[in-house]
Amino acid sequence: MTLNAASRQYSEADPLHIHIENSRTMMPVFTVHPEQYEAALSRHPDIAARIRTTWGSDQDIYQDAMQTADAMITYRFPHKSLASDAKRLKLLQVLGAGVDYLLPLDWVPAGIQVLTNSGAHLPKAAQSGLMALLMVNARMPALMWNHRRHAWDRQFTSALNGKTVLIVGVGSIGGGIAELAKQFGMHVIGIRRSGAPHPHVDSMHKPEALHTLLPQADFVLLNTALTEETRFLIGEGEIELMRTGAGLINMSRGGLIDPAALDVALRAGKLGGAMIDVTYPEPAPADWPYWETPNLVITPHVLSDDIEHYIPHTLDLFFNNIRRHFNGETLTNLVDLSRSY
Repeated sequence: MTLNAASRQYSEADPLHIHIENSRTMMPVFTVHPEQYEAALSRHPDIAARIRTTWGSDQDIYQDAMQTADAMITYRFPHKSLASDAKRLKLLQVLGAGVDYLLPLDWVPAGIQVLTNSGAHLPKAAQSGLMALLMVNARMPALMWNHRRHAWDRQFTSALNGKTVLIVGVGSIGGGIAELAKQFGMHVIGIRRSGAPHPHVDSMHKPEALHTLLPQADFVLLNTALTEETRFLIGEGEIELMRTGAGLINMSRGGLIDPAALDVALRAGKLGGAMIDVTYPEPAPADWPYWETPNLVITPHVLSDDIEHYIPHTLDLFFNNIRRHFNGETLTNLVDLSRSY
């Protein structure tokens, strides 16, 4: 679906109104800073000439701005009342690749298109995925656990080349990881909803092939959206299908893995190690029992977001979509409301 911009010829005299809604409680990487915005406008001068921008934090001017806003860039906002707050809004750019924190999407008013920043995480996320593969392959989760226990337990491993990784979710990040994995001589199996081939994936499959593919992989790397269909995608039954000693990596959403099943598998030696950049729940509370799961490395959802380039990349994606909006063209990074991502 495209937006009909013909009814308004946005210009300096009649600009498209973009509202930026920041939150002071968010980490800096999820905050749009004026200098980043001005730099992006200089990269898109044709857009700069046809827009005006308002800035708000923690809804300080939100109600007033929403009276005339045509587009909004934000992460945290009062989404439940968007239909009554924003009568003119057409484009909603969220500062994330996923919208699971906004589910269910029944609050999205007709006529508003929700955009993600899928693609803004590269190359950082792909490099982190490779790092995770290297770490799990080198048994770093086990070695770090032994360090904590003051145990001198030497574990020798082989290189990545020739080993098989199953990437569940071959989008922009999964594809970037696949490219780096191939450079290290790995065999790459992929899963994505369309089943469409990818140049760096040796064989691509649809989601229903998961159980067939799990026994084939030395490493399973999750990088797919969290929906009601994918919640606890990897549980006790799926782990049982994996090779003994296989590694598990989750870089997407904590709810994709049943943490209790992962804990049991690591304690029993079913899995050789795991690395997760996300938890369930997130953030994990201080008394979360799985902080003490052996052979598990936990990082606090930081591996994909580039502190220098995350917002600039997002703004480029957004302004390219504004250009498409002006031209009546199909937008990219559109959330499919029926699929919740």
